[in-house]
Amino acid sequence: MNVSEVNQNMAIPQRLPANGSDRFNYMVSYLSDCQLQMVLEMDGHVNQQRLLQAMEASTVAEPIIGCRFIKDSVRPYWERRSDLASSGWCSLQLLSESDSEEKAIQEWLSSPMDIDADAMVKVRILRTSARDIICIKLNHLCSDGAGLIEYVHLLASLYSELAKNPRYVPESNPEGRDQSRLFKEMGIPNGGMPQAPEPQGPTLPFTPGEPAIRRQAIRRIPREEWLELAQGFKRKGFTVNDVLLAAYMRALYQQMENVPAEQVKVMVTVNVRKFLPKGKADAIYNLSGVVHATMNQATGTFADQVKEVAEFMKNQRDNKEILHDAVNTFAFVENFEFDHTLKIIQDVRKQILADGKSTPILSNFGMISTSQITFDDVKVAGAYIVSPAYYAPGLMLGVSTYRDCITLNISFFESNTDVGQIEKLLDTMIEEIKSYRE
Repeated sequence: MNVSEVNQNMAIPQRLPANGSDRFNYMVSYLSDCQLQMVLEMDGHVNQQRLLQAMEASTVAEPIIGCRFIKDSVRPYWERRSDLASSGWCSLQLLSESDSEEKAIQEWLSSPMDIDADAMVKVRILRTSARDIICIKLNHLCSDGAGLIEYVHLLASLYSELAKNPRYVPESNPEGRDQSRLFKEMGIPNGGMPQAPEPQGPTLPFTPGEPAIRRQAIRRIPREEWLELAQGFKRKGFTVNDVLLAAYMRALYQQMENVPAEQVKVMVTVNVRKFLPKGKADAIYNLSGVVHATMNQATGTFADQVKEVAEFMKNQRDNKEILHDAVNTFAFVENFEFDHTLKIIQDVRKQILADGKSTPILSNFGMISTSQITFDDVKVAGAYIVSPAYYAPGLMLGVSTYRDCITLNISFFESNTDVGQIEKLLDTMIEEIKSYRE
C-alpha cells in the first residue's frame, strides 16, 4: 500500500496545525541550517525497497513526516504532500573498493537540505560489498535531536514489521502533536511570559559573509576506553555531562581572543521529556529547554573545573522551571502572527552579527539506544548524530552515544569559521577528557 492509498483509506488530515515549537524551530532556521543527521553503520545490507516502504509507513505513523511547512503570514500550518515517491528521498550510492567510505559520508553530511522544499526526511544508503551505511537527514523544523532518535527507532521497527508482513500499515498519530493538552495534563500553566533572553556570551573569532562549504569535525572515543572513563567519572560522583561541559568551556576559553574566564558562557540544551510521566512525548517534535552555565575559573586544574560545573548542574538537574520556560516560549511564539515572530528573529540575527557574540551551545543528545538497534536481521553496529551547522558566530557542539562509543561533533561553514580552530577545540576537549582518570 503506497502513501496516497493510505491517505485515502485512513483519512489522514490534509492539514495539521503548526504548534508553538514548530514555529520556534522555523525561527531557528535563521540561525542554523536545520539539518539533524544520523549515521548508522550496519553489519550487512538492508533491502532498499523495504526501507523505502518503512519510510512511507513512517508518514502514516507520524503524519508530520509526510508534510511540508506552509509559511502563512498569520498562522502557519503543515500540509500533506503527495510527491514523496518522486522526490528521491531514499537513494542508494554504490561504493567501489577504491572509494573512501569516510569521504562519501562527509559529502552526504555536507550536502544542503532545502527546509521548505525537501521532504522532512532524506535517506542515503552508502553500499560497499560488505555492508551498508545508512545516512539520515531529518528537518529540524519538525523535530529536535531526541525526536531524531525516536524516528530512527520507528524506522527500524517498521522495517522489521514489513519483513514479516509486506502490507503492514501502522496506526496513525495525527493528534499527538497537541502539546498544549500535554502541558495542561501536567498542570503547567500555558501562556505566561517567557523569561527575558540571556545576554549573548563571547564565541570564537569568525569571518562575516554568506555561509558556504558546510563541514563537520567529528571525534569518537571507542567503547573500551569510554567505558573506563565514564565509570571513573561516576565513581567520583560526576555525570558525563559535567565532564563534557567543563572540557568544552576550557577548550573554548583557550580558543577565544582576549576574553576573561568569567565571561565564558555555554547554553546547555535539556531534553525536557525527562519531566514527563512516561519520559517520552506522544509524538515526534521539539521539546527542549536550556540552562546557561558560566565559567568562573580557568587557572585551576581540569578537576577543579569539573567540580565547579558539577555543583552548578546539580542544582539544575531537577529544575522544572526549565520546562515552564519552554512552555511559555512556545506559547509566546504561537500567540503572535507568524510574520511578526520572523521579524523578531531577523532582528536577533542582525544584532548577533553586529555584536559578534553568540553563546556557544552544548547539546548532549544522549544514548541513541540502550540496546542494539536492528533492521530485521541486520544490526546497527555503530551510530552517531551530526548536529546542525550554526551560522557564525553561532557554534554548537553535539554529543551522542551508541553501544558505549561516544561521538563529539561540531558542524560549521568553512567560509566563516577557521577549520583548524574547530579541529583544535575538539582535540583539546578529547585530551582533557582522557586525562581525567583516577
